[in-house]
Amino acid sequence: MLSKHSLPSPPSNRLLACLPKSDWDHLAPLLQPVTLELGKTLYETRGVIDFAYFPTGSVASALTVMENGSAIEVATIGKEGLVGHSVALGVPTSANRVIVQIADGALRIEARSLREEAAKNGVLGTLLHDYHAAFMAQVSQSVACNGLHQVEQRCCRWLLMTRDRVESDELRLTHEFLAFMLGVRRASVTEVLGPLHTAGLIKSHRGAITLLDRAGLEARSCECYRVVKNDYDRLLSRPR
Repeated sequence: MLSKHSLPSPPSNRLLACLPKSDWDHLAPLLQPVTLELGKTLYETRGVIDFAYFPTGSVASALTVMENGSAIEVATIGKEGLVGHSVALGVPTSANRVIVQIADGALRIEARSLREEAAKNGVLGTLLHDYHAAFMAQVSQSVACNGLHQVEQRCCRWLLMTRDRVESDELRLTHEFLAFMLGVRRASVTEVLGPLHTAGLIKSHRGAITLLDRAGLEARSCECYRVVKNDYDRLLSRPR
């Protein structure tokens, strides 16, 4: 595991990489490299946020959970972002249950430290406010997508978004987990993945799905993938 003083520069988290080098060098000693395990719950709904996480390879899912226990994903967070960013804006609790959907690394920071740094560092504070706007746009788009678009379109969107965050065509996930993320029955996922496999767009095997034709998946996805991707691309390419 990397020590606090041997973190790569620029950092592999794209949000942190937007910081000027002097700001990154100042923030780095406050970050601890950790490994996030598949299925780990980082926060419960309305739970206190003790730590925030900058994913470096892991991916987290923000879920809205109903009283009967059913849940659906409303946002995905990978190396383009920050898990628990609301603490930097003065909100100490999570609006959603947040779980790890892809296991890998992250940089952890104490919530209090992040809040203090955002308050006194204008560049970091502005970056996190801009990220909050992009994150809420993703949540809004997800709500519309879950209500208006077919399961196949939503599935393609989810696969593409996750691929962008892990930067790999092989996604380590089961049909059961994908069904949970999409808020559908496992049988519905199997019915959707079958035609995608037959069309040569993916290869589904035990515990993993490999993307074979990105352009083909984009053509069968809904507009939501492009809209959300463009929002984050604008954020991460903006001069600081």
